[in-house]
Amino acid sequence: MARPATKPQPSPADLAFSATLDMATFRELARLVDETCGIVMSDAKRVMLETRLRRRLTASGVEDFRAYLKLLRTPEGRERELQAFTDCVVTNETSFFREPPHFEYLTPDELRRLAEGGRERGLRIWSAASSSGQEAYSLAMIADDVSNGGTLFPWSVTATDISVRMLTAVREGVYGTEAARNVPARLRQKYLVPTGRNAEQQVKVTPDLRRNMRLGQINLMHDQYRPGQVMDIIFCRNVLIYFQPEVQMAVIGKLLAHLRPGGLLFLGHAESIRSNHLPLRLIRSNIYAHAE
Repeated sequence: MARPATKPQPSPADLAFSATLDMATFRELARLVDETCGIVMSDAKRVMLETRLRRRLTASGVEDFRAYLKLLRTPEGRERELQAFTDCVVTNETSFFREPPHFEYLTPDELRRLAEGGRERGLRIWSAASSSGQEAYSLAMIADDVSNGGTLFPWSVTATDISVRMLTAVREGVYGTEAARNVPARLRQKYLVPTGRNAEQQVKVTPDLRRNMRLGQINLMHDQYRPGQVMDIIFCRNVLIYFQPEVQMAVIGKLLAHLRPGGLLFLGHAESIRSNHLPLRLIRSNIYAHAE
């Protein structure tokens, strides 16, 4: 007698793909995002978080979001999975020469003034939330161009981010040609070279720029930052908007500990400083000078 066919059991990957993120679990995950990254996620972000995390369920071998949350609550799970969780939830939006007025302010005269104004001759720039590196490389291009390849004054750009995946992209320095469309033609010709099998679709930053790029992982929620230098220019743009006001002020205070007197702090177009207790002088929209 033929046995009835048994119904195949769904694999963990199938279960993970069909899992849904209920509101209670979402709010607990959102609390973890706030604790680790300082980012506040409203209930409207539930579907976005579900979409971004689904592949992590499969990679972690768990069947649903509740089990994934339980994993993140264990010491072993946090050590193994927290960085991947962070990489999934952080928004990484950037472009070359984004918010052009900021780069227009950094004229050759202004860069030379900053390079000569510190205790040590040279220009030190920090892109504090560098994402995949377009901002950092935009700054590197103008620094290298004005310094005549570092012969007039030495320069360096420090690129930091919470995401290891984004820092890997900075290290590689490879971007789609469409992403480079906002690079001024002269700088694009000087610092970006076609690469890959289809050289019309990708460009790579020149080795000289990549050699002057210092990389490091920094979580802006940590008590202290260690960029390794006192900076002449700090860019921290379009990240504070995700933080609560008190966290914003704490982050700015910690950034200022690494900005020399007379140095410049650049914030995003939708960000501002709502405090009279910080040693900052507004120069123009979202550009501040360290007043001490």
